Amino acid sequence: MRRTAAAVCASIAAAVLLAPADAGAAPTGRLWHAICAVESGGDPDAYNRKERAAGIAQIRPVCLKDVNRIARLRGKDNRFTGADRNDPATARRMWALYLDHYGRDYTRRTGRPATAEVYARIWNGGPTGWRKRSTRRYWQRVQSVLDATGP
Repeated sequence: MRRTAAAVCASIAAAVLLAPADAGAAPTGRLWHAICAVESGGDPDAYNRKERAAGIAQIRPVCLKDVNRIARLRGKDNRFTGADRNDPATARRMWALYLDHYGRDYTRRTGRPATAEVYARIWNGGPTGWRKRSTRRYWQRVQSVLDATGP
């Protein structure tokens, strides 16, 4: 199958966004799939009315706003929209940008590299979700999916 220039550019952009954070490992594709399984069962059209979370990664409006802020800080011209939450490829770029940003923040604050647990807990509990007691159960659910899918 022949790839278009746009698909190649999207792959390169995703690779750049998934490049390792300062001292830690970047969020992985395995983690992405595990989080999507927990968040939406892998359904790109999932919607949680209570939280107004949409898409495969269940991105809330407050997260969308933060991702756009982070993108501006990094000099990126593109602006993500609410509809982008329902496109798995775009949602993954948003997820990677958010976790890379806050994973680097975690490393700056603690001096330790961000792990899959740290990334998952940030995704669930916001920028400081890694230290919130309320995100432990979420991590256990994500870890169960990771364990079930193997290395």
